Amino acid sequence: MFQVPSLRATLFGAVTILLASLGLATSAEAQACPGPTQTFWKNDTLPDIPTGPLAISVIPGLCEGEGAATVFDLVPGSALQKVTQVVAPFGSAGGASGATAAINLRIYDGVTFSGPQNTPTLGPLVFDLGANTGSNIQVTSTALNTFDLSSFNVTVGASGLGNYVVAFIMEINPNGSCATGFTSNFFTDNSQVGFFCNPAITPEKTSLMLIQGQGWTDATKATVSGVPLCPFFFAGIWAIRACTEAAGPVNPLQVEAASTSTPPGGFLSLTFKAPGFQATPYLAAASFGNTPGTPTAFGVVPLNFDGLMSLSLALPSIFVNFAGLIGPTGEAPGLIFIPADPGLAGLSFYVGFVTLPPPGIAWGISDSLKLTIQ
Repeated sequence: MFQVPSLRATLFGAVTILLASLGLATSAEAQACPGPTQTFWKNDTLPDIPTGPLAISVIPGLCEGEGAATVFDLVPGSALQKVTQVVAPFGSAGGASGATAAINLRIYDGVTFSGPQNTPTLGPLVFDLGANTGSNIQVTSTALNTFDLSSFNVTVGASGLGNYVVAFIMEINPNGSCATGFTSNFFTDNSQVGFFCNPAITPEKTSLMLIQGQGWTDATKATVSGVPLCPFFFAGIWAIRACTEAAGPVNPLQVEAASTSTPPGGFLSLTFKAPGFQATPYLAAASFGNTPGTPTAFGVVPLNFDGLMSLSLALPSIFVNFAGLIGPTGEAPGLIFIPADPGLAGLSFYVGFVTLPPPGIAWGISDSLKLTIQ
């Protein structure tokens, strides 16, 4: 659980660090977004491209399994956005370099807040690096660590909630312990000392914290054992940043499910939706992963070529109607019977499909849908 006592010394003395030790880039290309049509997102007050000494606050009480997140407000009526890059702030006491940690990345398509505690309810989870790829991000101190998402189709804005959330979960931090605090951890832009939670320094509904036993909380309202964390144990805004670009129109080819989860021995009822491809042959498949996908002459199918894909193409008694014709309504039904094996519980996989029109006409390639065996 988030440790309160270990934070007091750090937040009463902001950590002053130099540009070089912070590991910030010295060019706009490296620290802003890589493309001229991309949008740069940040809430923190640190310079876009730092050119001199900076003061930050490392939050050493954040434990493994806990997380930091920032809410970015979208422009009303704007097009869907594809997240192309994210930045994770990871710092050490005194601005030291060389410390490392492993973190996970999650992106949510929006968040709403309710009640006097600004209780957050996160929107759809559109990307989970650990779940989607089985990997994590290694961050180093003291730096704004950049992670390229351009090869992933991470789209936000479809929920209609008007914002999106970039969250980093601390998985492995060898720089201390939860009982005593960590000398290296996520940091905010705070450089001031105060006795009250100042909304100008720590604005509401901007920085979120994932605390074990509590879930996600607004950092301005978070408490541990009844003790408010702001301002003595948390102040400022997480120095989390992102880049996006216009995502273009939504893919009309989709896999829909009556339910996206079922226990062993159950079944999953699917609909392959392909408007405009009536009477066209289709082929569906399943895979344990959807990135980097399988390249074809008509684009990348968001399913990895693995053992599950081979099984889904060879076992029509389990993967029912995974080949056929799109019906007159632009849809086709599918069904997956899950074997009654308790060892399958907790397993996740993806399903997608392609349409196969006559030669000379491009395939249609659906998005993939994540399904889970409970």
